[in-house]
Amino acid sequence: MNVLKVASVALLSLVPSLAVAQATVAGPAGATKIAVIDMQRIALESAEGKLLFAGLQAENEKLQGETGQKQQEIADMQAKLNSEILSADAKVRLQRDIERKRTDAQRWLEDAQAEFENKRRDGEAQLQEKMNPVVLEVAEENGIGLIFINTPGVMVMLDESLDISGLIVAKLDAVTAAAPPPGGDAAARDE
Repeated sequence: MNVLKVASVALLSLVPSLAVAQATVAGPAGATKIAVIDMQRIALESAEGKLLFAGLQAENEKLQGETGQKQQEIADMQAKLNSEILSADAKVRLQRDIERKRTDAQRWLEDAQAEFENKRRDGEAQLQEKMNPVVLEVAEENGIGLIFINTPGVMVMLDESLDISGLIVAKLDAVTAAAPPPGGDAAARDE
């Protein structure tokens, strides 16, 4: 199972707890402005989303490397079992060791995948936490009263001018760039 594929699908399906959208088309006086945001686009184009995705990709590559190493150890043990002239007792012990190694590798993989999934969810939650006030701010600045989330297969957006994802990405990146790095104030005081 490619953990990165699962993570990217999950990352790209972020759904905020907000519902905000903008209509650039002028409606009747007092009409609510409507907009649409594309969470996939925001996650892929924003600096925060790229950082999260890069971290998940690095973690996935590390997991794949360790998984390959464990599989190679088992293959080497299996080759030894099949190629060497061993006593019956030695073959039985080696077969048990191979089975134990397989079981340990399977447990390790399940734990690693669960840990990866937790990191993905935590990263998405942090991205969402940073994005929610930005979406509200963009909505307020543009007089938007309703924002829809463009969900493939669920929503059809006919007017691309309603998509404010680019505004969200730009503002999120600006907010992220202006924010001090974590622990930055304490590090500056210690110098």
